[in-house]
Amino acid sequence: MNIEDLLSKKRQDENKEIRYPIKKMKTKDDYAMVFLDNEKIMISVDAYFKYAVASLKGLDEQLYVQLKEDEKRLKAYRGCLRRLAEKDRTVKQIRDYLYRYDLDKKECSDIISRLQDYGLLDDEKYCQSRITYYENALLSKKQIRQKLKKEGISDELIDRYLDKEQNEDEKCLQLAQKYLKTTRNKSVNAAKQYIISRLMSAGFAYDSAKYAVESLSIENENELELLRKEYQKTKKKYERKYEDYELSQKIYASLLSKGFCSDDIKKVLEV
Repeated sequence: MNIEDLLSKKRQDENKEIRYPIKKMKTKDDYAMVFLDNEKIMISVDAYFKYAVASLKGLDEQLYVQLKEDEKRLKAYRGCLRRLAEKDRTVKQIRDYLYRYDLDKKECSDIISRLQDYGLLDDEKYCQSRITYYENALLSKKQIRQKLKKEGISDELIDRYLDKEQNEDEKCLQLAQKYLKTTRNKSVNAAKQYIISRLMSAGFAYDSAKYAVESLSIENENELELLRKEYQKTKKKYERKYEDYELSQKIYASLLSKGFCSDDIKKVLEV
C-alpha cells in the first residue's frame, strides 16, 4: 500500500468518527475558517496543513479540541498584532494583554518570542524612543524613570539610555515658563510658590525649581488692581460674620496667604 492509499485510509477512519460535520471552509492569507453546524473555528495556516483539514468531512472530538486550542493561540497572536499596530508596546504590556486569553506561560512566551523575532516587540528600542518623547515633553528624570518602570522597562535599560549627567535646569526653566502663563490672576509671590510646587510635583528637585523661578521675570503690572478685586471678594465673604477690627484682620490674613505684599494690603485696607 503506497503513501496516498495510507493517507486515504486514515482519512476514511477519521471520517467514521465525525462528531462535528464541516459545512464549509474558507481560506485567507494567514488563517482558515472552518464552519460547523453551530459555530465556526478560526485556525492557523500551520494547523490547516498539519491536520489536513481540507480533506476532512468533519472533526472528531480530539481534533475539535486541538483546533479550538489553536484558535485561542491564533486569536491571541492576532490581538497582539492589532495592539502593536496602534502603537509600540513593551514585553510586559503584551504579556499582560495575553493573560485574558487564558494561555499558559509557554504559549505566552512562544507568542512573545515570535513577535520579537519579527522585530515587532523590542524593549530596548521602546526605551530609547520613549525617553526621547518624554524628554521633549519636559518630564523630569524621576518622572521618566517612574513611567518606564510602570510600562515594564528594566532598570538596566533605563540606566543605559537615561542620561544621568544631563543638567535638568534648562528643562525645568522651560516648564516653569509654561506654568507662568497660567498665573495671570495670581500675585507675584503666589505665582512663584505655585510654579515651584508644580515643578516639584513634576519630579524636579527643589533647587532646580527655585533656580527656574528665580530666572523668570515674574511681574504683574496689575497686581494692585488684582489685590483690590481680591479685597472686595474677601470682604464680601467675611463681612456677614465680622466687623471693624476683626473684619480687617480676617481680610488681611486671607490676602497675605494669597501672596500679596503686606504694605500693599495695608494701603487697600486704609482706603
